[in-house]
Amino acid sequence: MVIKYEGYSNSYLLTNGNKAILIDCGLTESMANKIKKEYDLEAILLTHGHYDHIDGLRYFKDVDIYIYTLEEDFLYDDHLNLYYFMNQDSYYKGDLKVHLINDGDILNLIGLEIKVIHTPGHTRGSVCYQVDDMLFTGDTLFNLSVGRTDFPTGNYNMLKDSLSKLKKLDKDFHVYPGHEEETSLRFEVENNRYFGE
Repeated sequence: MVIKYEGYSNSYLLTNGNKAILIDCGLTESMANKIKKEYDLEAILLTHGHYDHIDGLRYFKDVDIYIYTLEEDFLYDDHLNLYYFMNQDSYYKGDLKVHLINDGDILNLIGLEIKVIHTPGHTRGSVCYQVDDMLFTGDTLFNLSVGRTDFPTGNYNMLKDSLSKLKKLDKDFHVYPGHEEETSLRFEVENNRYFGE
């Protein structure tokens, strides 16, 4: 089952019985407390390291965190993760349980097989996660739009290459983006103007 939390960004809780994993962590404290009360959270998978996707990590200090190998420094650099631009400081000082992942890795968590797809562009280490017929796209792909590329390490040409990579996936997927509403990969390929540029 997938439960959507709309905090600073969309965060998605995938459950199997009382066990769960979280994809992105832009949660408020009340959201985090609800999850901790109702589920045994085994891992948090980050699509990228911007503050609106990681701020809720402060409420899950003992949970394993998965992030792409090129993105780890976003957890600790307030310019990269954009806390600096929000006039805030992140609290992260190396006290996180971080696991680095790479393109094509298969993660086996709570009985689910999760494929890592490196999709740079919004940031250099952005990823999507494929779980069965679901695709969690972070800020790579939105409903009829894409993530911006003017933040540190963003690159529009890389984003275009990443969209081409997603277009080649061999079936339609239900898309769970990092912001706004859900969509489908086929719909985006056929209607999202960024696939045609």
